[in-house]
Amino acid sequence: MKVVIIDDEKAMHLIMKRMLRKIDNIEIAGIFQETTVAFSYLQKCKVDLVFIDINMHKENGLDFAKRLRASGCEMKLVFVTSHKEYALPAFDVYAYDYIVKPISLERLTRTIERFLSEENADIETVAKITPQKVESPLIESLTKRELEIMQLMSNGLTNKEIASTYQLAEGTVKNHIVNIFGKLQVKNRVQATTMAKSFNLIN
Repeated sequence: MKVVIIDDEKAMHLIMKRMLRKIDNIEIAGIFQETTVAFSYLQKCKVDLVFIDINMHKENGLDFAKRLRASGCEMKLVFVTSHKEYALPAFDVYAYDYIVKPISLERLTRTIERFLSEENADIETVAKITPQKVESPLIESLTKRELEIMQLMSNGLTNKEIASTYQLAEGTVKNHIVNIFGKLQVKNRVQATTMAKSFNLIN
């Protein structure tokens, strides 16, 4: 799994790097001291977890998270901070977890193991779909535009990237995705991609 670290303290970069390297199957895809470069990177690259400090000099982590969500980025966000009082606002931007410094390897490992177990559960849920159900017709066929969006979703594009490709509003793309999930009877992109491929709707 790919992770990104965003913290304005270089000492925290070193601490996080040392801990994450002790956990299997972790790739540190990027480390940033300020949010401008991090935002640009996350718009272009697909990652699984983003570890964000809250109290940073130029832009705090909560405002940065709001910008990410507004742009259509859906990766999971884990706030790592010295401040307990920001926990509730953090979950307003759909934080995956909230870790109070000083961070421990045990606490960090629990967060990552939970993420991996949930990802595996999604895959197992799709795998348990019987051949009879896969071969059954869709409740409603996907439109041409929905098929196009489904293909781009399976390629890992964000809502913003899909909107830019077809010159649509991000809200329109989100509505299409909601319709796609409903027609395929799934809850997330992983399941949607697997189901769409089982119906030979995408490559």
